[in-house]
Amino acid sequence: MTSFLNGDRPPLLACRFGHTGLPRLRHAVGTLAARAGLSGIRWDDFVLAVHEAAVNAVGHGGGIGELRLWCDETMLWCQIIDDGPGTTAGRLNRSHPPALDGTGGRGLWLIRQLADETTFTSGAEGTLLGIAFRLPG
Repeated sequence: MTSFLNGDRPPLLACRFGHTGLPRLRHAVGTLAARAGLSGIRWDDFVLAVHEAAVNAVGHGGGIGELRLWCDETMLWCQIIDDGPGTTAGRLNRSHPPALDGTGGRGLWLIRQLADETTFTSGAEGTLLGIAFRLPG
């Protein structure tokens, strides 16, 4: 899958992760988000959105994901890539939450609600999810 964001900036964090690495990943993302300038509810929302994306990558994308994190003066971006079978456009473009009696499907919807910008690309080679939050100031 191709990169959605970084331009020429080196990532603040670039790593592969699996299920057992999710707590460490969440902690590292939270630390870097705070250093970038997010705090309070915006920090909470960013960490939650990235965690949801990572859980989806592990659960639906073949068990392993790749995370890249960047920032500049105005935005903090995270990109999650997996090698899974992909998902349908309907799941990616859902504008309302799934039914309450469903067994899943809320992660991507929640990410869209929290983030300032999102990009989703999915196909037979995997899924790329980009999440962007504006920094204060």
